[in-house]
Order: sequence, then C-alpha cells, then structure tokens
Amino acid sequence: MVPVPPPPTWRLKEPTPSAARALAQALDLPPLAAQILCHRGLHDPAAARRFLCPGLEQLLPPEEMLGLPQALEVLTPAVRSGAVIGVAGDYDADGVTATALLVEFFRACGAPVVWDLPHRVNDGYGFKPPRAQRLARAGAQVIVTADCGISDHEGVREATRLGLPVVVTDHHLLPPGPLVPAAAVVNPKQEACGLSAHLAGVGVAFYLAAGLRAALRETGWFEDRPEPNLRHSLDLVALGTCADVVPLVEANRVLVAEGLKVLSEGRRPGLAALAKVAGRSGAMDTMDLGFYLAPRINAAGRLDHPDRALNLLLSPDSGEATRQAQDLDRLNGERRQVEAAIFEQALEHIGGDAALQEAACLVLGGEGWHQGVLGIVAGRLLERTGRPAMVFSVQNGTAVGSGRSRGGFHLQRALAAHAHLLTHYGGHALAAGATMPSDHLAELARGLSQEAGRLLPDQEGPALDIDAQVSLAELGPEMLAPLSRLAPYGQANPEPILCAQSLQVASAKIVGEKHLKLELVQDGARLPAIAFNCQEPWIEAGASLSAAFIPRISSFRGRHIELVIEDLRPGS
Repeated sequence: MVPVPPPPTWRLKEPTPSAARALAQALDLPPLAAQILCHRGLHDPAAARRFLCPGLEQLLPPEEMLGLPQALEVLTPAVRSGAVIGVAGDYDADGVTATALLVEFFRACGAPVVWDLPHRVNDGYGFKPPRAQRLARAGAQVIVTADCGISDHEGVREATRLGLPVVVTDHHLLPPGPLVPAAAVVNPKQEACGLSAHLAGVGVAFYLAAGLRAALRETGWFEDRPEPNLRHSLDLVALGTCADVVPLVEANRVLVAEGLKVLSEGRRPGLAALAKVAGRSGAMDTMDLGFYLAPRINAAGRLDHPDRALNLLLSPDSGEATRQAQDLDRLNGERRQVEAAIFEQALEHIGGDAALQEAACLVLGGEGWHQGVLGIVAGRLLERTGRPAMVFSVQNGTAVGSGRSRGGFHLQRALAAHAHLLTHYGGHALAAGATMPSDHLAELARGLSQEAGRLLPDQEGPALDIDAQVSLAELGPEMLAPLSRLAPYGQANPEPILCAQSLQVASAKIVGEKHLKLELVQDGARLPAIAFNCQEPWIEAGASLSAAFIPRISSFRGRHIELVIEDLRPGS
C-alpha cells in the first residue's frame, strides 16, 4: 500500500495587531493586507513600500557581483577584438533562457557567438569535456557557461587545454574543495558576493551582461553602434527565474515583476506564440510562467534536444515561432504520457515493497525509465506521499536520478554527505540530481532514509501556514489592489493562505470531472470557491464547513476574489 500523508496541520500565524494597524495607517492599506505584510517581515513602512512597488532602481549595481571584474578582463577585450564567444548552457528552462539572453546580448554587442546545449541523455548535466571540444570545433575562442560549470572541473580544464579561457556563470551551490579552475567565476553563492544569493542562472547571466555593457560603454564601444537594451531581456529572466523555483525576494522580485511587464508587451515572437498554444492570453503572472510556459520549454530538453526551445526564444519571425511553439506543445503532451506511465510504475513499486512504504525518503529506480521526467515523477511522489523522493533510471550499470524534497530536508546536502557513492551530483535544497553506479542504489536509499528520518518529524502531515483567520466580508473589492501589489508570488513569497469558520455551502457542483465548484456564504457575504481534485460526498448545499484557502483574483464576469481551497473540514 502506498503511504498517504496525514491531513495538513493548520498553523495560524500569531497576529501582530499593533504593527499591522500602524502599517495600515502609514500605507493606507486594509488591515488584512497590512497583517500579511507583517507576516513577511515587512513591518517598516519604507521596506513595505519598496516591496509593494518593485522597480529596476532597487537593483544593486553589477559591480557587487563577486568575480565580475575577472570576467570583464576576459570578455571586454574578447568582444572588442571580434573573438568568437561560445555560450555553454544547460538543458532546462533556466539554462535555455540564460543561453538565449547571452546569445542575444553578444550579438547586439557585435560579437560573433556560437552556443552548445547538452542532450540530457547523451551528455548529461554540466559542462563536460566533450562540450568544450564541440565549442572549439565551432570556432569559439572564449567560453561563457550559463547555469552550469561550478562543479565541472574536467570540462573547464579541457577548455583551458584547448586554449579557450572560461568564464563560469552559475548559481548552484559550490561543491566542497577548490573552486573550479576557470578564468573567472561569477556565482552569487560565493560567500563574499554582495549580490542576492537567490538569483537563478538567468539572473546571473543578466548581471554579467549588465556589467559587460557598462565596461564596453566606458571604452567607447557603443559610440557607433546601438547599446543593447537589457530591459528587453527581462521576459527571459522572469521565465527562467520562475521555472527554477528560486525565492522571489530581493533582486528576483524586481526582475520578475519587470519581466512580466516586458512579457505583456509581446516583444518576443517565441513567447507570444508559446503563450497562445498554451491557451494563455492577456497579462500573465508567475503561475502562467511556471505551469504553462516553462513546462513547454522544458519539454524540449526532457524528450529531445533543448536547441528546439532555444531556437523558439531566439526566433524573430512570428510564423516560424508559431510552428516551433506547436512543436513544443506536442512534445509537452508526449512528456505528460511518459511521466504518467512512470509514475504509475513507481506507485506499484512502492506498493509492493514494505521497506519503501516505511522509508522516510523514497529512493527507487526502474530499468530504462526516461531520464527527462524523473524530477517531475519525484515531485509527484512527494505530493502523493508527503516524503522526499529520488527517482533513478537504471541502464548498463549506471543510475541517473533526480529528486524533490520539502522543508527540513536539504537534498543537495544529503547527497553531499553520500558523495562517496556518487560519480556526480548537484542541485539545491528542494531539488537535486545524481549519477552513480546502480549497485550503490540500495546503500544510498538506506542513507537518505536514515537522514530524512532524523530530520523530519515522523508522519507529520504537510503544514498550512495561515496568515489570518478572516470573515468573508473582509475579502471585498477593497482587497483587490493590495492582493495585486503583493504579487509576484512564488518561493519565499507565497500567495497568502487564509482561513474562515462557520461557512455555509450555498451551492456545490462538480466541474471538469474532478473539481468542486462552490458558493460559500457567511453573515450575508458570498464568494465563489473552487476545490481542485476534490469530490467529497459530504460537501453539498446546506453543509457547514471551515476552509483554508488562497484568495485569488478572478476576472471572470468582472474582477472579484475567488477562494482557491487548500483544505476543507466539516462543521464550524
């Protein structure tokens, strides 16, 4: 039997009425909006105002990025001399958008540029020696990595042997031991870096471009050519940042907020076409990027080659972009089918293995499972069981895997503690990957399960951190503007979760075969609600319930708040 996580625990945050009241008065906000800001640590009116009004002027200058001076020493003369710049990216949406940004930027600077993206199965993750060799054959004289390289000593050494200096731009955690032997390392995870450590790979690429543009400006490089407008690249930054699920705070909040504005201007034919095939129209938000656009970009690298996604992003022709977007949409459909099949096999595997049913961290592998969907399957297992999961594809004595975790269990550090079993690993706290001999899988499974068992409370259900208990009357039109200003939402700035008691169900019906559409009433106030993947038989007209929900703005038949249900409970 596959383990099922216990019901979520509602954790109501301690209200701070005095601080919320003072903030509400200072910023002319409804008390509920002020309380939500206080729960995000924004008690100071000036800090809260900056948060509510993110703008490019809030960004720290690129000079604060550790390693940038060394990178400029390599790249400034390279651009001025006409050297061919080789960009080595990664196969996911963050790596593809970072590559697109740098390719566009170097072209706009007048530099010849070539690029190389890895095939997930044939090349694996990272900047490996064959990729350095490919770029050398393509004519590169300098290499800039994008969203990779910080762990790739062998690839950097091979490029150096071939006479190609390497500038590493990356945002992944630094592995133990000496720094990768590149001509320059630009990575905000370095301790002495003055910029936000939360930047995605595409954010690091943006800062490199900004620093190089300033350096070239000082040399007079743009006196007889137009200077690149990096604001136009912020649609790429927003997409890659949301796709990589990095915290949307500090610089990331600004970059994504501004990037969404650029995206709405429809400047990039590829993203306009991708939005159309995904069924998205009008102004988009972070959910549109993370759940509709990014999966289609990722589909290329998961099932085929990421060049297909890169070509879409770089396409200047709307007709060609439409054809490319349709191709990615088809690949994404195939990805869903492959993912669903492996997920069902994984559930069967768990159901037939008593040890896995008791494991605090699920580690399982399948012969020939498609490597492109392992991370998604791991995420679905985490959602289904409440336990961190790593899913491996086993072939010819090698296991290649990807994992997803939850708060309290830092997956990359857990893998680092078992580095003696692995040939390669990397990632973040909540998502990581590894390659290893398949006969080490059992030992890794025991080790990760023991570590997760030590760090995670036994059988504790997921926690719903609730910002406030409210009445439906508090969610009227006056909350529309404050909720909009709290966005963009994402990691470290989630949509607020509220709860309400003594709600009456005025109507209830199933929509889309498996979702529950409700009208909820409380003391004369009425709001629509939707509970996804919910068909509880006890919920019918006349029932009384308590609900935890996200207040989300809907534009269907006029702007209003709709409650997206996170949990429902009978009675008051």
